[in-house]
Amino acid sequence: MKYRKFGNTGANVSILGFGAMRLPMKGEGENQQVDLDQSVPMIQKGLDSGINYIDTAWAYLHETSERAVGEAIAGRDRSKLYVSTKNPMNTEPAEYRKRLDVQLKKLKTDYVDFYHIHGLNFNVYQYKAEPKGYMNDLRKAKEEGLIRHISFSSHDTPANIMKIIGTGAFESMLVQYNLLHRYNEAAIARAVGKGMGVTIMGPVGGGRITFLSQLKPREGRSLADLCLRFVFANPNVGVALSGMNTMEMVEENVRIADHDGPLSQIEMEDINAMLGQIKGLEDLYCTGCGYCMPCSSKVDIPTNLLLLNYIRIYGSQQNFKDGFIQLYHKRLVPNEEAAEFCTECGECLDKCPQQIEIPERMKDVAAELAKLK
Repeated sequence: MKYRKFGNTGANVSILGFGAMRLPMKGEGENQQVDLDQSVPMIQKGLDSGINYIDTAWAYLHETSERAVGEAIAGRDRSKLYVSTKNPMNTEPAEYRKRLDVQLKKLKTDYVDFYHIHGLNFNVYQYKAEPKGYMNDLRKAKEEGLIRHISFSSHDTPANIMKIIGTGAFESMLVQYNLLHRYNEAAIARAVGKGMGVTIMGPVGGGRITFLSQLKPREGRSLADLCLRFVFANPNVGVALSGMNTMEMVEENVRIADHDGPLSQIEMEDINAMLGQIKGLEDLYCTGCGYCMPCSSKVDIPTNLLLLNYIRIYGSQQNFKDGFIQLYHKRLVPNEEAAEFCTECGECLDKCPQQIEIPERMKDVAAELAKLK
């Protein structure tokens, strides 16, 4: 495992971080929760393999992700681990502070290394985080030793992320960066220049990039390998989070991080070929995070968007069309989860961190699949 200096925080972090947002779950519907029997060994495997940065959040996996992380780190030398979690400002300041206490209990720890305001944008920082007292509460928690470093995660524009960086209020940040979306490169460089640590979410596009199997990297590498190595190649990246949900994925990603090195000329050619292939997906960057769910009309939004991605790449190939028909007309339509059941209520729009025009895209899905009946 390779390690990097994490800004001026004093941390020396593994370039691969364990993202605890996509862990296996059990149960149905609103009763779903993290499957501890599967998830805990997975996280522990990562830790035993050299990963020392684990990322979770209050809201992940129906508010149960932090439990899995807590079980996985229990009994380990806490000084050798960096635990990152997040708290959205969707409640009053007093309740916001109480959540930290609950999170510490779930995580079975006395402190959080990197505590993020979840999904921060500049307007919220300017008009709510500071004037409403949220930032003061975080500073007090840091003084009490409950938080080591105050951080933020964001899906805001690069210009606004730079404004947040410019406030000097944060010691690290978590933003998107991958082959498909490189627009945060300047903000990442700015953060490092200010002494901040930088963590990357979605280095493999939430798994969406890897479905481009028509592009077969040479030198025996997988698409996931190429995507991760592209992110690792940026020296300003401290940690690249991977949302791992199988033991095989943990082992593969650790192997990639273990053998991180300069990208070869052949790899750069493959990357340029991939960028050309996925250019048409730039307006439909769904990571499958599920923040848009549940839909009041029962539409399975992530699956429908994934179908639209597939159609844009493979639409002309008959063998893929059969799969689209099977998934949409045989499963989604009978369960009233298909895009055609979207009522355009707009409830999902504010929930999407990628700012996808979901109702419009549902129309696209319905129109495309109507042609394939």
